[in-house]
Amino acid sequence: MKSLRYLIIGGDDRLAELAAILERNGDNIATYGMDMIEIEGVFNYLSLEKALENSDIIVCPVPFSKEVYKINSKYSSVDIEIEELFKKLGKGKTLVLGAINSYSRDMAIKYNIEYMDYCMDESYQILNAIPTAEGALSILINETKETLYGSKILVLGYGRIGKLISEYLKALRAEVYVEARKDSDLTWITARGMNAIPMDQLSLYLGEMDVIVNTIPAMVLDCTRLDKVKNDVFILDLASTPGGTDFIYATEKGIQTIHALGIPGKIACKSAAAYIYNTMQKILYRQKGVDYES
Repeated sequence: MKSLRYLIIGGDDRLAELAAILERNGDNIATYGMDMIEIEGVFNYLSLEKALENSDIIVCPVPFSKEVYKINSKYSSVDIEIEELFKKLGKGKTLVLGAINSYSRDMAIKYNIEYMDYCMDESYQILNAIPTAEGALSILINETKETLYGSKILVLGYGRIGKLISEYLKALRAEVYVEARKDSDLTWITARGMNAIPMDQLSLYLGEMDVIVNTIPAMVLDCTRLDKVKNDVFILDLASTPGGTDFIYATEKGIQTIHALGIPGKIACKSAAAYIYNTMQKILYRQKGVDYES
């Protein structure tokens, strides 16, 4: 692995930290699309063609895209077009990225580009849920006017993030309600001392909640359901774009909402970078038919 040339394209603080990890490990690492930040010991190319020419493994951010057609690149002074990357990528390169969208999948098919999506790794998703849940708690503490202790808090969805954040809220002695679809999840929620709510009964509870946390990537809090919540409810939506809340209608009603995206990169970029690094190495070693131990 040490002889391979890594290139990081775009990204936020997570990939900046990833570049630093690779540099400390003695790997051959360079970046493109990070001209607005300086990473000690890491060269940043100003030409995409040169960057690709001198690389073997290209690492792209999570989420891969912004505004559909562009690569997510917080520290780039110019936009990086996804089609341009795929058009220039060429053969013999290994492309590793996170959370690819449908447009990028179509472009990959068009240009016959193979890629590996580290967000598809279950262990990565579980680990990445930890800073997301911790960051969500920070937002709730800072944005609400009452203690979480004793507050009635509804968590929509019982996936990885829903599981973690509901347990954290329970530990803080909030009165936790959790919506879930599967009977087994509803049973687990009850067994763990929380209030289980089937989706078809959700409307019966909305008006009692002080805080609602959504983790479902679908329109759950539409105008009909928003009409049932309290005026001073706080809604934190953690679902990927476009979220699960009708934000326009919520604003019209004066309901405070926050759509919090990319939390791991904002509150725990070093941990998030380590998760990406270990997952990427696992993927690359598996590609070679070798087991990887982090």
